[in-house]
Amino acid sequence: MTNPVSPRRLRLRRALALLPVLGLALAVSGCETLDKMNPFNEKEKPLPGARAPVFPEGVPGVDYNAPPPQPANSAKYDTPTAAPAPAASTQ
Repeated sequence: MTNPVSPRRLRLRRALALLPVLGLALAVSGCETLDKMNPFNEKEKPLPGARAPVFPEGVPGVDYNAPPPQPANSAKYDTPTAAPAPAASTQ
């Protein structure tokens, strides 16, 4: 006589069979070589014209040596609050 397989075991087998498939799908989805395999991918042509920097001396009005400005609400976190008094023991 053969033992019937329980539904719980069937679900476990199905889940274990899906693990390698899902792992392979995740590995392939992050692979850059898939872009080369796309038959519909057309090579983009660069626009004609000369390339020149927009701000060759840097962005006007930006001082790169200055520290970044602090958010407006940072002042309320700068001042330390007084530590609460320890609770009196009730014995």
